[in-house]
Amino acid sequence: MYNLLRQIASGKFVMIGDGKNHKSMAYVENVAAFLEHCLGFSSGVHVYNYIDKPDFDMNTLVGIVREKLGKGAGVGPRLPYGIGLAAGYVFDLAARVTGRTFPVSSIRVKKFCATTQFDTSLGKTGFIPPVALSEGLQRTVSHEFLEDHGEEAVFFTE
Repeated sequence: MYNLLRQIASGKFVMIGDGKNHKSMAYVENVAAFLEHCLGFSSGVHVYNYIDKPDFDMNTLVGIVREKLGKGAGVGPRLPYGIGLAAGYVFDLAARVTGRTFPVSSIRVKKFCATTQFDTSLGKTGFIPPVALSEGLQRTVSHEFLEDHGEEAVFFTE
């Protein structure tokens, strides 16, 4: 998710596909609140797949991020899926020939355009997330790309 947000923030993001695919996500503050809520459960094994609802389609997700970043409404430039996937294959070939990695690949295009939507039974626990997912997404964008955090420690993934 961070890589997607960083790409949108950089201005180099191009939406691939129709953007109707949905993504399940979780906001970290809600996950922490759920863990605290779980402390009140009876002893035993409790297994949950934490997901904040509703799931956003990519048009909505990208639109929220672009608007928060002041990059306008909507998703910005868009390529049809077939053209985006073809470009991914071109970058795959270039990566094999040069030995370099590129931010675009056929696997990333497929992953971006796939629906990764999951179900959850959190509602049965009585838990109510304290932060709406859209607000959590906006807070994340603000923290990562709009606010100055000076010398705070930064933890990178991937």
